[in-house]
Amino acid sequence: MLNYAISIEDQLETVQQAKAFLQDISVENYQLVLNPHFISSPGTHMRHILDHYWALKDGLNHGLINYNSRNRNSSIESCPQTALLEWQKIESWLSQVDHLDADMPLKVACETSINKTHNTQTQSTLGRELVFVASHAIHHFSLLAVINSLLGNKDEAHFGIAPNTASYIRQQA
Repeated sequence: MLNYAISIEDQLETVQQAKAFLQDISVENYQLVLNPHFISSPGTHMRHILDHYWALKDGLNHGLINYNSRNRNSSIESCPQTALLEWQKIESWLSQVDHLDADMPLKVACETSINKTHNTQTQSTLGRELVFVASHAIHHFSLLAVINSLLGNKDEAHFGIAPNTASYIRQQA
């Protein structure tokens, strides 16, 4: 059965995963790019995830979420403590979002081609975009888990695991 209400508690689980990762990574590993397997550092991935959350937050004020808006080369990419502070701000914001209508209509803009600049705009809702940013974060968390593993580190058991996969694992136990 599908639940159409926004679950802020579920959203905050994603935030907690990010915060746990950031508390356990060294500055050196946070900035490290493991060429040739990756072209981005863990910090770059974390900044990219946060960009999407900030785009959603800012888009609520304008009715247009612009996922093309990026904060490249910011201190979020190089300092896990700065990223941790940003996640705390996201956590605070999410705690205030639950009073909003999940069906609030929004427009979403984002580039869709790697061969040319092609911006697409489409209709969405607040609920759908909250699901998207959390899913997008978890996708990048899985990459961060691989990077961390290659560095010889371990993450929490469910870091980077999709909620549906976690449900499947529980059913198999």
